Amino acid sequence: MKRFIVLGLALSLVVAASLRSYAASETPKRGGTVTMAISKDLTVMNPLTRTLSTDKLIRELMYESLLDMDEKGNFVPKLAESWDISKDGRTYTFHLRKGVKYHDGREMTAADAKFAIDYTLNPKNGAYGRQRIIIIERAEAVDKNTLRVYLREPSASFLAVLTDIMAFSVIPQGSIPEGIEKLPTYPSGTGPLKFAEWAPSQRIVFERFDDYWGAKAYLDRVVLRPIPDDTVRFTALRAGDVDIVERTPYPWVRQILDRKIAGIGVAEAVYADYRALFFNVADPPFDNKKLREAVAYALNKEELLKAAYFGFGKPSNQKYPQGQVWYIEGLASPAYNPAKAVQLLKEAGYKGETIDMKVEQGQVIEIMSTTVQSQLKKIGMNIKIVTMEYGARRDQIRKGDTTIDLTGGDFYADPSTTYRQLLACEPNPKVRSANRTGYCNKERDAMFDRLETELDPKKRKEMLKQILNLETQALAEIPIGFAPRFYTFRDRVKGFTTDDNGAFIWSGGGLTRTWVEK
Repeated sequence: MKRFIVLGLALSLVVAASLRSYAASETPKRGGTVTMAISKDLTVMNPLTRTLSTDKLIRELMYESLLDMDEKGNFVPKLAESWDISKDGRTYTFHLRKGVKYHDGREMTAADAKFAIDYTLNPKNGAYGRQRIIIIERAEAVDKNTLRVYLREPSASFLAVLTDIMAFSVIPQGSIPEGIEKLPTYPSGTGPLKFAEWAPSQRIVFERFDDYWGAKAYLDRVVLRPIPDDTVRFTALRAGDVDIVERTPYPWVRQILDRKIAGIGVAEAVYADYRALFFNVADPPFDNKKLREAVAYALNKEELLKAAYFGFGKPSNQKYPQGQVWYIEGLASPAYNPAKAVQLLKEAGYKGETIDMKVEQGQVIEIMSTTVQSQLKKIGMNIKIVTMEYGARRDQIRKGDTTIDLTGGDFYADPSTTYRQLLACEPNPKVRSANRTGYCNKERDAMFDRLETELDPKKRKEMLKQILNLETQALAEIPIGFAPRFYTFRDRVKGFTTDDNGAFIWSGGGLTRTWVEK
């Protein structure tokens, strides 16, 4: 769930969760199976790497973080029942929930949480959450149920980071080997659903975990079916082959909301689909800033969003939507100016060479990429679109094998988390755990360090504006805008909701609070 820090002397949070569901409010019933069509398959079975996108959504069914947030945005217990903070703000002591069982029957301990932290911090493991917890100096298992974490310096975002498995999940000590990303199966988790089977490109199966410490799922089984094509997913829903569909095509959503299609409910994730265009600035041709500038001035964001989202999208020049507390006013970003783009293209020395634009499968991405191709053609650029399977494309990006691409991303309670994890310099631009562009700015990274330790929200917002102005000048990435995503589901499905990020499971519900009419 996306969360926003409220400006004030005390650390308080507000959640912007928007729920739209036409499912009737009824008494939940236990049992049954729900099959949900998803847009992408999972990529690896290591819970501490690639903790983003579809991999993250799937893992949230079976893995958990130390803390959570309620619907009002307050920090609440999860695997940690309570916590203490030292006066200097550098030592956190977490009192873990007793009696929590893993799916294999083992009991969770503080040594497990320490293992997950140590693994994530080890750079050779390529853990996506490393940048989120790099502030940790060391972790210590004081006793079976007490974890103590020592920070290098005070952190304004540390507790917020621990509410999400993007930092790390708690898994059994020693359950994954160092330096190996691809595992033959998932290690045990503590979540409400347990992993049963993965048949790549066919299905991912979960079963209810009856020894779960919290509210147990109503369903016996959840089956996720990867169906990359948006229209095919919705067709499967109407045919009764699946019960729920994520990322429902926008033309169908419009018809459902206009009551032209009966028997199908809708759940809305308001800001779930953020889009940006990013460049690989470490290699030709986009190591040439003039060429990046030409693209920036050639993009008509409103046209891009209108084409891809059928009128649902809204342009933006940053990752927080307007009206949210970390939205920065007055950023000077390139505006649509094709004449200026043509001039910059000449200055860049571009001679009409073909540039591959490799993108993932999916209706929105494919429409948006062809629209980008058309807009750039108008200024004289020759873009060739290459559509690839999700996992293969992700592997290429991690190796720096890219030129120009379209990407998404989330925003979180703290701007350090939102921006630093994707922008911070990485040791090797050919091994990218999070920074897709390969851009490195040491001055900017030093500013991130200060942003993380500054506890005054007003000063932090001023610092964030400076950072974003540097990013705008570098043009490694061009924000495009936001659009909602929609789940649709058959009448037999009851109680399903999502948060504003489109999660499969969240503090207010999701698949674990879903039941079916038998």
